[in-house]
Amino acid sequence: MTEKPMVAGAPLTIEYLEKYPNFISICASWTFGQWGCQSNGSYERTRGEFEAATKSSMPLTLVAIENALPVGMVTLAARDFDGKPHLSPWLKSLFVHPFHRKKGIATLLIERLEHEALRLGFTSLYLITEDARLLYEKSGWRAIDHVQTSYGEAALMEKALLPLS
Repeated sequence: MTEKPMVAGAPLTIEYLEKYPNFISICASWTFGQWGCQSNGSYERTRGEFEAATKSSMPLTLVAIENALPVGMVTLAARDFDGKPHLSPWLKSLFVHPFHRKKGIATLLIERLEHEALRLGFTSLYLITEDARLLYEKSGWRAIDHVQTSYGEAALMEKALLPLS
């Protein structure tokens, strides 16, 4: 499924990462740079997670593409926070390149990932955020707990997914 909204005048598509293996290293760099290097992660392990991405099961990574370049991404994963191993699946690694922020791309990625989770049979999603709670609340997510991460206090959020009509 390809979406083609106009974002700042240029067509944007949201595609499965597995269709664009040349973007794996970019997604891994974004994720490792944003989160992994601060939590004793490794670039190699991060890259391996993206190499395993598929459209038929988890992990599933979506990439926002504008002018043939990746501008953002998001992943559906079985796990993301060790403190809540009974919760699954998770929205994780939502990232929009700084040059492309404030254009609605993050919201489009969230909505598309929710659709993909429904397609795979899930009825709810979870995420952890230290600093983007308002973004998710605008998309219908609700905070259900506060947790401590290696980056500080964070909101544990949940969204019940409504079946597609």
